[in-house]
Amino acid sequence: MDRKRIEGLPVWMLTPKEEKEVFENWRIQAWKHCDAVVKEFSKCEQMAGYGVWFKCRKEGKAMRECIRERQQEKYVDEERDKLIKLKMERLKNGGNDENGNGKKD
Repeated sequence: MDRKRIEGLPVWMLTPKEEKEVFENWRIQAWKHCDAVVKEFSKCEQMAGYGVWFKCRKEGKAMRECIRERQQEKYVDEERDKLIKLKMERLKNGGNDENGNGKKD
C-alpha cells in the first residue's frame, strides 16, 4: 500500500486524536452512502413489529452489504487524505484554518 500519497506530510503525522476523527468521519460517510437502504430497512422495521428479522430479511441484508462494502481500507485512506490535506493547508497558513482563524487547541 502506497502511504506517501500526499507530498510533504507523511501519514504518521496524524495524532491519535486526528486518527480517531478519521475513523469517525469514515463511519459517518459509510452511513450517509447507505442512507437509502437504511431508510428502507427502517420503514420495513416499523411495519413489521416483533417479526422484523424475518419480515425484513431482504432489506436487512441489503443494508449490511452496503455498510460492509464501505468498510474497506481504501475508504479510510480517503478520509486520512482529506484530513492530511486540511492539516497541510493549516501549516501553509501558519496555523490558521481556511477561514483565517487561529488554531484553538
